[in-house]
Amino acid sequence: MASSGSLNGWREISRVPATSPARDKTSKAKATCSAFDEQCDLVWVGDSFGYIRSFEGPQLSNYTKFKAHLSPVKHLISHHKGIISTDGISLRLTSRRGLVVFDIDSSTNPELTSISSISLVGTNELLVSTDRALLRFDVVKTQVIKTIPYNKEVSLMASNKRYAALASSNDNVDIYEVKSETVVAHFQVNFSKITGLDLKEQTLVVCGTTDRHGVARFNTWVSVYDLRTQAPLNPITSPDGAEFVRLHPRLPSVALIASPQGLVQSVNMFDPDSSTYFPVQADSLKSFELSSTGDFLCMVDNASILHLFCLDPDHSAMSKRVAIEHPDVVKPHPFVSVNDSEFSLNQIGMPYYRETLLSAWPSHISFRSPGTFSRPIDMSLLRNAINENGLISAPYSKEKYGSRNEMKPYVSMSQSNEPARKFLSNKKNNVKASGKTSKVFQYISSSPNTIPNAFKKMEISYSKFGIDDFDFDFYNKTQFSGLESHVDNSYTNSLLQLYRFVPEFFNFIIKNLAVENLNEDSLLTELGYLYDMLAKAHGKHYRPTNFQHTLSNNEYARKFDLIKTDDISPQDTDLARRLKDFNKFLLHKLADDEKQVNVGSARLDVFPQLLGIRTEVIERWIYSNNTNIDHRCIFTLDVRSPLANNATSVLSDNGNVSIIHYIQSSMNRVSRAADDLPGGYQDIKDTSTTVVALPPVLSCNLDLLEVDKVQIRNNKDWFKDRFNAFKNGSGYVLTEQQPGSEDLDFCKQYEVVGFVCEIAGERDNDSHLVTFVKIPNEETGTTDWHLFNDFLVMPIPEEEVFNMSYWWKTPLTIVYKRVTSVAVPFQYDCWKNDLNDQILYRDHFASAIRESRRLEYKLLTREEAPHPGSLIAIDAEFVILENEQYEIGNSGIRSLLKPKKSALARVSVLRGDDGENYGVPFIDDYVAVNEPITDYLTSFSGIEPGDLDPSTSTRMLVTRQTVYRKLWLLLNLGCVFVGHGLIMDFRTINICVPKEQVRDTAVFFHKGQRILSLRFLAYILLNVKVQLGNHDSIEDAYTALLIYKKYLELQRSGQFEETLDRIFHEGQALKFKPPGED
Repeated sequence: MASSGSLNGWREISRVPATSPARDKTSKAKATCSAFDEQCDLVWVGDSFGYIRSFEGPQLSNYTKFKAHLSPVKHLISHHKGIISTDGISLRLTSRRGLVVFDIDSSTNPELTSISSISLVGTNELLVSTDRALLRFDVVKTQVIKTIPYNKEVSLMASNKRYAALASSNDNVDIYEVKSETVVAHFQVNFSKITGLDLKEQTLVVCGTTDRHGVARFNTWVSVYDLRTQAPLNPITSPDGAEFVRLHPRLPSVALIASPQGLVQSVNMFDPDSSTYFPVQADSLKSFELSSTGDFLCMVDNASILHLFCLDPDHSAMSKRVAIEHPDVVKPHPFVSVNDSEFSLNQIGMPYYRETLLSAWPSHISFRSPGTFSRPIDMSLLRNAINENGLISAPYSKEKYGSRNEMKPYVSMSQSNEPARKFLSNKKNNVKASGKTSKVFQYISSSPNTIPNAFKKMEISYSKFGIDDFDFDFYNKTQFSGLESHVDNSYTNSLLQLYRFVPEFFNFIIKNLAVENLNEDSLLTELGYLYDMLAKAHGKHYRPTNFQHTLSNNEYARKFDLIKTDDISPQDTDLARRLKDFNKFLLHKLADDEKQVNVGSARLDVFPQLLGIRTEVIERWIYSNNTNIDHRCIFTLDVRSPLANNATSVLSDNGNVSIIHYIQSSMNRVSRAADDLPGGYQDIKDTSTTVVALPPVLSCNLDLLEVDKVQIRNNKDWFKDRFNAFKNGSGYVLTEQQPGSEDLDFCKQYEVVGFVCEIAGERDNDSHLVTFVKIPNEETGTTDWHLFNDFLVMPIPEEEVFNMSYWWKTPLTIVYKRVTSVAVPFQYDCWKNDLNDQILYRDHFASAIRESRRLEYKLLTREEAPHPGSLIAIDAEFVILENEQYEIGNSGIRSLLKPKKSALARVSVLRGDDGENYGVPFIDDYVAVNEPITDYLTSFSGIEPGDLDPSTSTRMLVTRQTVYRKLWLLLNLGCVFVGHGLIMDFRTINICVPKEQVRDTAVFFHKGQRILSLRFLAYILLNVKVQLGNHDSIEDAYTALLIYKKYLELQRSGQFEETLDRIFHEGQALKFKPPGED
């Protein structure tokens, strides 16, 4: 680095061409000037064709190149916004990326004619010399702000922001003071031409040529002047002549001098004998520049080669080292097959367009030009196709595809049968759309090939207000809650709703909630919470995120391909198979979960007795004459047709086949297959499977072939809502006949509870699922059929339920239950018996207790046990796992496709009843999150990165199951929840709290469409400022509790309405923010 003497150790570190290679010698550009960038590690070079290039770093790698002027570039000056350049008739500022900031020429600004030199005299002020005046140019305003008359022609200019040295074409140098805008000093340098000029602090150095006998020769000295005394100092001797001179920016007494032959001299003015020299491998130099740090030298020779020298490359800086902006590295798109129906087109960026895209054209339009893809063939056609001599033909389904060669009448939007999407924000203004309410519940087709609205796939639309603005009540007028479809594994909604209305199944699931089960993998507990929330929702929609989260993390569910993530527009190529596999998995998992819960207790396993189908499996090996008998318990019966089961004996004499024959043949099944034996031998194994005991609840998966589906649609009596099972030896005989009195001991009667149907879409892989369920009506004592299509719920006539003649309707899973003399009621509160609530009075952390743990809460005691009406204050914080997904149309309008996905991060619950522990938290749990977190929302949640990671967190983390158990207990013990903006908190926590148990301060102080923030309410009501730093859930819950107490006080005094008006009046003046906030 620099020392007090001359600078030793300069060495060349890079050498590159300063201009682009030319196609021929006559068109080769010549470098004309150069400059160091003071902000970034860049070197700028201008050429004779008006181009400017930049080179990055010590390696001088190419960064940018752009056309700046029509004439050769004369001067370059570094600016914090980019590079300022001139060619004598124009002035231009260009960003480092090559984008024009401004470009002004003499045609629009005549005062800029004949620019001879430029220099920066301020941060944004440029001193421009012309043949008639000096111009002060404002870079920000891009205009001349002052013109100072100056009749001398300026050849070179240098400045130190206070003074500017103006070298005339003769042997004069004027010192111009920027502040006073006058020439304050004049020096006669006795040079015929000045070639080098520099000014640092109070020192001016000048070099040039002198005419000797008509020949210009470079002088062997450099003139030095002191601006303070306005007198010359001892000149610097340069034996080889001086063409360029630069003063060191940090050591003004040190000068670097370049000779015409390329020899560079480094000299200290006060110690001339310490001069050092180093050569440049060039015949002559075109430019000579020193970086603003004094650590780098750049020179351009007459061959347009750029040389870069440095004192110490490892410990030197070229500039302030502001980060250089580089182009984004575009990752190559993965290969996607054109046949991949799972890949969405909106994942590929599109250029701006105005015409209708080909993908937006109606699907029924076909193009017959060569090279276009034909429409995919419906797989159901191929299943029924006949191959005759290589020609494949299939019958045309008029019911599914409609009449051929038929012109469809035009239907206007106002007369369209499509139901209008409802948003709460425009519900009052959308009067016409309100007339379409009944259209969404249409369950009869207007034409044979049209699917009724009630059976179509339900999609959630999002307005600018998000999910809260969607009117779910528009699709459900009943007291039974539907399930949202924009969740992972939404196909399971149909099966969950089916079992929800089987009273024996529902009671079993709910009763297990009495047991404390904090296992993160327990679907039994999660399903219990889900059913309890559906019962408490009373017709309001519910989002089963907790259940689906647990299901998605199950390794066996993933192994059997049961996970279907929410991709906005899911298309399942084998939806029927996935649902039936999930039915088997769910029932087996519930049985396993019950076993784990009962380990170490005296409780007996109930689930196998409820849904377990006892079978006897006899295996016989023909050649080895071996026999094996095994008794197994299965939970679903795979039902196939009698022909598929090779059981034609069960068919009736009149040839009519019903579901009873399907079930009968599937209960006694025989199969034969080859079996590999030890030693490399093979045998034939006959397997006979017989159902020896039927459970109270019978779950059946229908495995139907295409021929079976055709038979079912042509047989209106195929579906039977009840049957009788007679015990016959080791098996059963099923019949519709009513049993006699002597057969009652051997007969069990079953009736259907409901079933899941697959509804076909316009395309073969665009189907979805609906559920038909028979629900007891407690008021009339009868049973009514209901249709569940995700969040659409409606009653439906029984004849329509059993109508299987539609091409788009296929049954998949059916549940029958045993008829008893007294109907089994739904026991919604059976969990109250032997309820385990110990988790409220102890800690249960997800990992070992850390020595540095710091608890900010005080556990409840049994003396403080919650009871109906207990007041508790709650606040929850969340983190974002996935951001929102938007779609931007060609008009620029942005629409929300999928809302953000959040996870519970922290929950704080405070005591709200008066007493010595009033306001003291008894729950303050940080929840472990194992998924990748996109945004911690630290300024809103107070959660820092790493707080929720069990391996790195300093917090005492709990599982989601633990904190949910606590909140569920508080809810069912009758506690009243106080908080601010609890609607979204409850939604993300996935808990339904009845209105009578909610005290939301955001609702109490609501007026019009504005919802007041907790921070503003605390300031305006309590005169305190909260949330000054990151949010703290304990502080927020306590503040909401104080605001609620204030609300009760205002209500008692009759001043609430007056106070509410004052709040909104003052809020408008304060923009509904506490003073001092932006």
